[in-house]
This record gives sequence, structure tokens and C-alpha cells, in this order.
Amino acid sequence: MSRKTPCLILLLLIVTGFTGKAQDTNHWETIFFANSEFRYLTSSQGVPGVNWRDPAFDDSAWNTGQGGIGYEDGDDNTIVGACISVAIRKSFTIKDKSIITEGVLHMDYDDAFVAYLNGYEIARSPGLSGDFPAYNQASTYNHEAVMYSGGIPEDFYLDPETIDDLLVDGNNVMAVQVHNTSLTSSDLSSIIFFSVGISNSQQNYYYTPEWFDPPLIFTGTNLPLILIDTYGASIPDEPKIPGTMKIIHHEDGTLNRPGDIPNVYDGLIGIEVRGATSAGYPQTPYSLETRDSLGQNNNIPLLGMPRENDWVLLSHYNEKTFMRNPLSFHLFEEMGHYATRFRLAEVMLNGQYRGIYLFGEKVKRDRWRIDIAEIHPWNNTGDSLTGGYIFKTEYYSSADTWKSDYSPYHHPSYSTWFAYYYPRYYNITDKQRQYLKSAVDAFQQIMHQDNFADHYMNFIDVPSFIDYFIISEISRNVDGYKKSRYLYKDQDSRGGLIHSGPMWDFDWAWKNIPECYFGNTDGSGWAYKVNDCRTTPAPGWMARLLEDPVFANKLKCRYTELRETLLSEAYLNHFMDSIYTLVYDAQKLHYERWDILGRGTGAPEVEPPAATFEQEVQRLRNWISIRLAWLDANMPGSAENCEVIGTEEKTRHPLLRIFPNPASEILFIESDQMIREVTITGISGKTVMRERAAGRYTWQLQVDRLDPGLCIVTIITEKGHRISEKLYIQ
Repeated sequence: MSRKTPCLILLLLIVTGFTGKAQDTNHWETIFFANSEFRYLTSSQGVPGVNWRDPAFDDSAWNTGQGGIGYEDGDDNTIVGACISVAIRKSFTIKDKSIITEGVLHMDYDDAFVAYLNGYEIARSPGLSGDFPAYNQASTYNHEAVMYSGGIPEDFYLDPETIDDLLVDGNNVMAVQVHNTSLTSSDLSSIIFFSVGISNSQQNYYYTPEWFDPPLIFTGTNLPLILIDTYGASIPDEPKIPGTMKIIHHEDGTLNRPGDIPNVYDGLIGIEVRGATSAGYPQTPYSLETRDSLGQNNNIPLLGMPRENDWVLLSHYNEKTFMRNPLSFHLFEEMGHYATRFRLAEVMLNGQYRGIYLFGEKVKRDRWRIDIAEIHPWNNTGDSLTGGYIFKTEYYSSADTWKSDYSPYHHPSYSTWFAYYYPRYYNITDKQRQYLKSAVDAFQQIMHQDNFADHYMNFIDVPSFIDYFIISEISRNVDGYKKSRYLYKDQDSRGGLIHSGPMWDFDWAWKNIPECYFGNTDGSGWAYKVNDCRTTPAPGWMARLLEDPVFANKLKCRYTELRETLLSEAYLNHFMDSIYTLVYDAQKLHYERWDILGRGTGAPEVEPPAATFEQEVQRLRNWISIRLAWLDANMPGSAENCEVIGTEEKTRHPLLRIFPNPASEILFIESDQMIREVTITGISGKTVMRERAAGRYTWQLQVDRLDPGLCIVTIITEKGHRISEKLYIQ
């Protein structure tokens, strides 16, 4: 074995995964703690000997002190003067090597380190170069220690083979060199723990620290694997900091492993923390953008999603089934609207396993996302001023919100607030601000008039409001109306109506929350009536719209139709079954990383927390069944004239979206009416592809085998409409 072993690769691979803990380990014990006695020598005191990492090295002339060794931050038991590095040695005795199954080195450090066990490298942070970094080498890695502020040190795993090769019965030495970024650095930390797995049930060394969790062994995942590295830097709320991202996913079902060659993405990113309440969860959500070598936006298709550069990683610390956002997004998309496309994935950040995330599209204006007109700072007159815009209902925040001139209907003492989203508040011009506010207030004014039923359909896209209402009420979403509710408006020449959606933020939904109507365990209560029991910025539009019998009847007809298809319990259970099967193996390690089953996390649910993943999923199934039964009995409106309403709707020209165009691999087809058949014909009129897509609003076609050139895509909807668009195959 060479002095620089492959152990470092193993440290990155074995952080978590399917196989759990080593099979022969009975329990864990700690060999030495950070406050044990160490020998040390700072760079300002002299040069360590050539063989200072070896067990036989004579360190009797070195200093003796209690760890940690460093200065500032209040995390040091032995204070040293400013230095570029400190060399540390700890001798310890192994009584019986045969009972030791595995090991883990815990390091809390500032700014970089390399560790050696009996002369062989076992762990290294970024920032140091060379097999044996020189004692006066400055770290290029600016890393902050975390234990002094309540954090847990980083763990570096030693697998059974490494432990067997390196440990010996009798005397052993752990040698660690910790390096600063400069002599003028404000702090230095070196806090070291070494623990081992024991195969018998006896106590041989010391109990592990209170924060200690046995390391998890990651061998691979069936989910896409996302590896993010920020060079050790902490990720702020804003702005985005640079990093790298690798995405590994084998479509043939092969496990995705950290050592595999990235086959989806391998490049630069910018990343920041996202969210409000969720930003404080231990499993932190993030926003990220893919970047090129110059740091500019890099539009690229990822995991079957259309080309873009803005993405999100939504955490599951407050959502233990991994189903609530996927279910909501999927249903809205299948109803014929844009919704965030996503993939469930496992994430490792700076070598540390972070669990299962939802990796998906950030809500934004884009040809393949919210497809509205692009608006520029110079678009301040005429049709170009009328859109497109994306805005939200939101709590008051001085910079990015505006106050409506109209209070929610039925609640004249309340204030309604909206937030600029596209263009962002720091980009939107004064004329554009004024236009958007006036357009929204014009709709609000109509809603306060006695004859509102004669005019509101000139301001809003009624089908999107109905479908948004249906999903928000089925999920009884706490935030469905008062915050994080997206709305958008296109240019007048492209329709100009206010659309409701896309759906967002369901970690507090599909459950019983002891607040307002949301805590009822019998499935009862309307989320849209949130203003009746607390002061919120919810505009109250649905309460007013439901006073129009025509709107209520359209709602009842739409709901009745969907209960036979997308909202049937059979369909919903089938979708949940697919997620359950997909994440079943991965969730085991997720819940070893985040020990939250049986514990309250974010949302204060009425029932005690479920003790297992299976119980969480069954609770969700039961909740949906109870909720649907109540909605079936209480949904407003009448379904007696649905055929007449359907005939009226049939005269409306349906939507057809195909993208990307030109296409070379996968073609996405979307409509706001159910698609019965998709046909692609060449320019000569010859049919080159035909597929039936009964009961679907969206469809994907593999077009990589079609000849390049111009062709025609035609869909036939379930209502008999035939719509065609040109497509170019690359």
C-alpha cells in the first residue's frame, strides 16, 4: 500500500445509500475526543520532521495541549498564535483490532486539513495540493468551523477494508495538519474525533458524543443522483455563489453511483438558499442556475425537462411522503396547464448526503414554462406594455409588493397585497408597474360591482381559475390563496386574460393543520374562506365568483368530469403507488439522514406524527378519500346541464403547444383539451408517426429516428377538434 491510498475516494462514496450500516457492527464507540490531549507544532514554531506522520516519529519535543487547538471563535482549549498551519499528533491504543469493523473521523476545521492514520492519508478537504502539503502552504479553501455555532462536524468514513489495512493492535497514531488561508487569517480551528464500529456488545472504549450518528453507506440509487460542490463555501440566502454540479442517471435502470461518469450534466452552477419558512429547515431548499465557463446562463435540458438555466431543489423535511408537490403539479399539468416539471432525486452537497429532493423547474417566463410575451424596459407603450407579467398574492414586503386599491370582497377592512415576479421589482419600469396594478385593480373593481357576473370573464381565464380552485380545495392548501399564489397575464394581442397558476408550495397541504378550517379531521372546510377566520392578503375572488351560478355550474361540471378521470381515487392511488415504489429504497437512507419519522417538523399537524414512511403514505391516502367524500357532497353548483356547458366550451379553440421546435430527441405536446390522437406527417403528406393518447392532456414523442426537415404535428382532441402546427426535425 502506498502512503497516498484510494481511501479518499471511498470517503465520498460512502456517506449514505441503500445498504445502511455495516452488517457486523453491533454499536459505535469513540477512541478519542476533541478535548483529548494532543501533541502539536505550529508553523511559526518550526518545521515538522519529514516522517512526522509515522507512528515511530519522536514527538517528545512538541507541545502538549488539549484539543481543539487554534485561536478565536471560542472553540479552542489550547490557544496558539497566528500561524499558517499546525501539525497535530494523537497516539492511541487498540486493544483488539479484530472486533473493530469500520471507522469514522469527525473534523471541525478552519480552513483546510489532511489526516493520516499510521502514516497513510485517510481524509482531505479541498484547498491543499501535493501528496504531502508543505507546512507553509496557504489553503485556497476558506472553510468555517461549525461546532462553536451549534453545528455538527464533517464525517469521513473508513470502510472495513481500510480499517483492517491501517489499524494495528497496540500503538497507533492519528496525524492531522490544519492550514490557514493566510498568516493574517482571523481564526484557526482543529477539532478532531475518531470513532469505530464494534462487533461485540461489550464497552471497550468511550461512549460516542451526543450528536454522533452512525455513518450511512451509499452504494447507489435508482433515482437521479445530483452531486453539488461549492468548494466548501456556505450557501447564503442570496446572492448565488459559484459551484459545480454533476447529475448521474442511467435510463436502463442501472444504479446511479457517485463514482460514475456524469451523463446528464457536469458543469458550473450558481446556488443560493430559497424559501421563507423552509429556508430554516435542516434539509435546506435551494435555487440554482446552470452556468457556462464565463459565468453566464447556460440553457440546457436536464432529466427530460426542456432547455433552461433556472432550477430548484425543494426539500422534504416537512413533507414525509415525497408526494404532495408531485401530485399537485402533475394534476394541474394533466388538466391542461403549465406546471413545474420535476424529478425526485438524491442529493449530495460537498460530499455530504442531503437526502431526497424534488429537482424541478423554477417558475418563470419562458417559451417552455409560462409561455407569455417577453417584456423589456423599453416596452412602455401600446400592446407591448400589456404583457406578459407574472405576479403573486403575497404578504407585505416593502420592495417587491404593491397594495391594491380594493379590499377582499366581504372583508372591507382587510388589505390585499400583490408581489411583482416578472419583471422583477428591480427591473420593472414605473409605467409597467402602473399598468399591472391598474389591470389587476380593474378586475377587482368589477368584482365589487353588482353586475360583476356580466363582466369578470373579460378579465380572467375562467378554466384556469376553476382548475386552480379544484386542486387548492382537494388539497385544502393553507397557502393556496393568501401567499405564494402565482398569476400571469399575457399581452392583449395574445388574449390578455389573467390566468391562475401554476400551482406551488404544497408541503403544508393534503393534511390537517390546526388553523382556521384546515384542522377539521372529517374532510370539511373550504380553504378559499381563509379570510373568514383570520386576516390575510387573500383577495377573496373565489367567494365572489361562486356567487355567479354560471361559474358555480361550470365548476361543478368540471369537478364531476375530473372525478371520473384524474381525480378518481383509483387514478390518485395509482399515482401515489408509482411514487411509493420509486422512492421506497431511497427513503430508507433519507430517514436515516433525517431522523424525523414520528417527530413534528414544520407544519403543526392535528394528529401525532406517523412513526413510519408506510404510515405517512397510508395517512395521506385516507385523508384524500375523506376529503373527496366531503367535496362530492358539498361542491357548489349544479351538474345537471353539463352537456350544454360542454357544447358552449366546444366552440372555444383549444390550445396546442409543441416544444422544443426544432426538435431532435423528445417532443413535448400539450393541450388544454384531452388529446385523443397525435399524428406527424411529412411535407409530402406521408404519415411518419401516429399514436393514440386517450385521456391525456400532455404527451411525449421520441422523434430522434425521424428524417430531418419540415413536418406537421396534428392532434385530435376528445371533443373532436383537429389542430395542427409546423415542426422542424433537426
